[in-house]
Amino acid sequence: MTTKIFKGATVIDATGAPPRQADVVVEGERITFVGSPGDIAQEARAQAAVYDLEGKYLTPGLMNHHEHLDNRRQPNTFQFRAGLPPVVLALRGVKNALLSLFEGVTTIRDLGGKGATGIEVRNAIDEGQFPGPRVFACGQPIAMTGGHAWQICRIANGPDEVREAAREQLRAGADFVKLMASGGFVTQGTDLATSPQYSVAEIRAAVEEAHDAEKPTTVHAHPPVAIRRAIEAGIDCIEHAALLDRPTADLMAEKGTFLVPTLSESWIMGYRGKSIGRPQWLIDSCLEHLPHRIECFKNAVAAGVKMAVGTDVIGEMVEELSLMAAGGLSNMEVLQAATRNGAELVRMADDLGTLEVGKLADMVVVSRDPLEDLAAFRQIDLTVKGGHVYDLAAIVEQFGELSKPALELTPDEIALRA
Repeated sequence: MTTKIFKGATVIDATGAPPRQADVVVEGERITFVGSPGDIAQEARAQAAVYDLEGKYLTPGLMNHHEHLDNRRQPNTFQFRAGLPPVVLALRGVKNALLSLFEGVTTIRDLGGKGATGIEVRNAIDEGQFPGPRVFACGQPIAMTGGHAWQICRIANGPDEVREAAREQLRAGADFVKLMASGGFVTQGTDLATSPQYSVAEIRAAVEEAHDAEKPTTVHAHPPVAIRRAIEAGIDCIEHAALLDRPTADLMAEKGTFLVPTLSESWIMGYRGKSIGRPQWLIDSCLEHLPHRIECFKNAVAAGVKMAVGTDVIGEMVEELSLMAAGGLSNMEVLQAATRNGAELVRMADDLGTLEVGKLADMVVVSRDPLEDLAAFRQIDLTVKGGHVYDLAAIVEQFGELSKPALELTPDEIALRA
């Protein structure tokens, strides 16, 4: 078993404890020691691979809990992208998984794609066919006829059909079940962001099937009426909640329902949408609802809703973290949302999310203090997943620069729009 010592970094373990200088020892996949270097046996030190991190900062690996691996960072309209064959989308998923390591992301929650490509990408990573974060995938989202993003979804109407659709995703290997409980912003016509799209009974049918299989659930939902229906049905998490009001936020907090807000998706589409081929009507829509959206996010902050971090299709991790801080969370709370809370959301809190003895060694090394400036995560020095150290510079040297659109909002732009 290979022993590694990560020496001398300022450790931010995401438990809520203050940062401290410490050595972290990893044996195989797991952390076996966090503490003073003087407490590490000489024999262990002599046999270990040592990574000198003096002056660096060590945090748990980041988690992107709203990702679409087969669509991430892609230009053109949703309708164009939804028309691509699954084999093309899966290959894009491979590249996006690798790019996520460069963001310091060691865990991804894939929120669905055409042909259940997220499950296939997850399986390929688990089999060692290519490097990438650990992936939790839902397969295909479930939507009503004409519902949000129906082009990539398993269509189901009525409780019995929804129950069958949930069983199909679970049989295919889904780690959780997702439904489209409201309209959205990416299409015009009847798919309105203000419209609920499933009844309580329909959502409950999927929730029962997932929970019977000991799997969590989530819904895409923007308006309070859709969020309340999902909570009544027993849902575990809400995605987006762009129209969240304070009473509904209070209900989420009371019930312990998670929120993944995906703020950077709207911001980047609004301010950078033209350069990535988004239609003008969508750009105008995002710019129009952005001020209200940040106020809705503040409702969740004020109510104490438990949150995780997700980028959606065109968002970026650093921008998402920064916008959540601009919306009222402390930098430590944002980091915990991206680590500890995320582990709880995927029911892996015993193994992931904090730097503690016994947990899987998912870690990120950066050169600046993220508690002072979350933009420190813009430049990742090392990404470690399950004790495996990804030398990001060597990957670039081997394969060349992995291109992606220049979508990042600068800190100044974020401050101006906060």
